[in-house]
Amino acid sequence: MGVAISLKGKNAIVTGGGGGMGRCTALMLAEAGANVMVSDMDGAAAAAVAAEITERFDVKAVANTCNVTVKSEIDAMVEEAVKAFGRIDILNHVAGVFGAVDFLEATEADYDKQLNINTKGTFFVDQAVLKVMIPNRAGKIVNMCSQAGKYGFPTNVAYTTSKFGVTGMTQSIAQYAAPYNVNVNCVCPGIVRTNIWERALEDIRRQGGDAEAYFESRLQGIPLKRAQTMEDIAHMFLYLSSDFADNMTGQAINITGGRVMH
Repeated sequence: MGVAISLKGKNAIVTGGGGGMGRCTALMLAEAGANVMVSDMDGAAAAAVAAEITERFDVKAVANTCNVTVKSEIDAMVEEAVKAFGRIDILNHVAGVFGAVDFLEATEADYDKQLNINTKGTFFVDQAVLKVMIPNRAGKIVNMCSQAGKYGFPTNVAYTTSKFGVTGMTQSIAQYAAPYNVNVNCVCPGIVRTNIWERALEDIRRQGGDAEAYFESRLQGIPLKRAQTMEDIAHMFLYLSSDFADNMTGQAINITGGRVMH
């Protein structure tokens, strides 16, 4: 038996695949041999990543536009994937949103945005994909969570609430899906310098602050003393999507450089 991860012949959906960690994950699955549906709220971004996949790898890639807060769009996404590939073997649900709002200043809209995208979106994307995996009695579902799904953050209470929901939901769906031989896990990144971080650092610069010093200060609590990369996160999505993770389910795996150890 070889040790290289191969997804040759597998069919995957990657939500939030139009950029950042979603794009990185979609490319990594394709490099491992999977056919990939790249789904994103930004249809043009999804199409660009799908085109990049077909240019670089000998697999099939299709683009899809989907708002994960709208169940009818989720159902249409899954239907399109089944039509394109015949079956779905892997779901990497990367789509999500971050928000830092002072607790006493947070509005109902602030709260609803976090819960609708991060928690409700995960619920109905997983549900729709599981329905088509159950008849095959096989599948891998991997949800995006966060270190904020493991401990509280006073600076983003609604976001933390949404991610604790993803952790518990993943455990619950894993138990529901286990009799059908479907594995359900989630990945909990720490600090990844995505576009969200870049926007926050740009705000600091506009206010006259030292953005790079602030970012470095956030790394001091990490035992390995570095931020996590998008590749760090995508590697775990790849592993959990593969046969090597056949006996893992209901897990929330930390990729935090040791910042979280539970």
